[in-house]
Amino acid sequence: MSSFDNFRFLDPEAADLARELVEASEQQRSAFSSFINVWMAFNGWMECVTQAETDAAMINALADHPKLVTAYHSLLNDDPEFEENILNFTALLPVLNVRDVRKKLGRDAFRKYDRIALMDEALRAAVKQQPVDWTKGAMLTWSQLLRTIYLVRCNLFHGSKSVENHRDHQLVVACDKILRRFIGRSACFEWHD
Repeated sequence: MSSFDNFRFLDPEAADLARELVEASEQQRSAFSSFINVWMAFNGWMECVTQAETDAAMINALADHPKLVTAYHSLLNDDPEFEENILNFTALLPVLNVRDVRKKLGRDAFRKYDRIALMDEALRAAVKQQPVDWTKGAMLTWSQLLRTIYLVRCNLFHGSKSVENHRDHQLVVACDKILRRFIGRSACFEWHD
C-alpha cells in the first residue's frame, strides 16, 4: 500500500538528493540530461512512496492513485502552462516501444520508414505503444501520461532516443517540462497521508 509519509520520513539526505536532482535539472545544458535528473528524482520518490521493487509495480501503484489523479486534474484546470505542455505532448503521440519495433519490424525500421509508414507498419505488427486506449485529440488521463512518460524514459535509457532526431528531442523536452512542472506545482515530494 502506498504511503506519502514514507518519503517525508526518509533519511533527510536521501530526500534532499531527490529535490537537488530536480533543481539541478534546470541547470543542465541538454534536455536529455535534464529529463534524466527529473526522472531519477521522481523514480526515487515513487519507489519510496510505493516500496515497490520494479518500475512497473511503482507505476501500477500510482497510475490510478486518487491523490495523483486529483493533482493532475487541478493542474490542468488551474495552470495554463501545464495544460499547454500536455497539449504539445499529445501532438507527438503515440510513442512506440522501440524494443518492440526492433523485434517486430527490424532494427532498421526507423531508417527504413518515414513516420507515417512506420506507424502503419507498427499498427499491422501490433507494436506496443503508449498511450493505450487514447484517441487522437483527447486529453490524456494521469495514467496515460505517466505510462507514456515512462515509455519515453525507457526508450531514452535504452539508447533509442537521439538528440539529432527532432521528434525525439521534442518528446524528451515535453516529458522534462511536464514532469518537472508536475513535481514543482503539485509539491508531491511534500505530501503526507
